[in-house]
Amino acid sequence: MNDEREKILHNYISLPLAIKVLKHDRKQFLDFKMSNVYLGKLDSSITQLQKDMNEAKKLMYTKYHVDVKQIGSVSYKWESQYDSGTMVYTPDQLKAMTADIVRQYLYGDKAKDFRAKEGW
Repeated sequence: MNDEREKILHNYISLPLAIKVLKHDRKQFLDFKMSNVYLGKLDSSITQLQKDMNEAKKLMYTKYHVDVKQIGSVSYKWESQYDSGTMVYTPDQLKAMTADIVRQYLYGDKAKDFRAKEGW
């Protein structure tokens, strides 16, 4: 498997996990008095993650013609026209991959400007 395709597959697996984590965090921030500051940043990050996830899916299906299915809690099977394989992660690996992505989108190179939610 080439490096670019492997990176797309890792993104396809880890971006939905990062979205799920940020949506869970968003629910936790709703109880804060100054939640509007945090909710704007989380919403901006979730939106960007969803755009990038859609782009990864598009590349995976149109350019590489790869289909990925989750076959276990930490294992994924991928198939293309001429090749197939299985990727197995440990829970710690998935957690680290997700944490890296969340870090990138909150304050790393993928972070975007955001507008604080109204309603002090």
